[in-house]
Amino acid sequence: IRYALERHRLTSALRSLSLIDDLTGLYNRRGFFDLGEQHLKLARRSGRSVLLVYLDVDRMKTINDTLGHQVGDRALLRVADLLRDTFRQSDIIARIGGDEFAVLALEAVEENEADLLERLEAKATELNQRSREPYRLSLSAGTARFDGEGRARLEDLLAGADAAMYREKRGR
Repeated sequence: IRYALERHRLTSALRSLSLIDDLTGLYNRRGFFDLGEQHLKLARRSGRSVLLVYLDVDRMKTINDTLGHQVGDRALLRVADLLRDTFRQSDIIARIGGDEFAVLALEAVEENEADLLERLEAKATELNQRSREPYRLSLSAGTARFDGEGRARLEDLLAGADAAMYREKRGR
């Protein structure tokens, strides 16, 4: 019995490690897709909406190249904290890759979409005002919505939010 319990504990620990980003403690790409697909199935079954927010850290390459990767890592940690502070605990928050993050929010009301992005920007501004870091943290964001009907795939939502984020970035 002890062997079985230990094996179960180790298996759970390995699974957790395969879903969590080492640096930020957020879900990684695999964790985001595993959990996100389950949330999307639940949304389809219950007819609920889902909002996907895709974020990119502006000028991350410049931070890494001029200030070093340690400072870049601190910037990524600040973004992770910012996202945890802005979104609900029930939302899936992930670092998808390098300086890209995604959030999948169940039942995010359409009218709140703009408010949510404004709140994120306000919290980033507040964070920058308190920070002693030698850079200003800035994010570009795009969104895509699943209204609870149809057969939307998580990859399609991510691609739509990514395209919206790049439109915003180019518009600046």
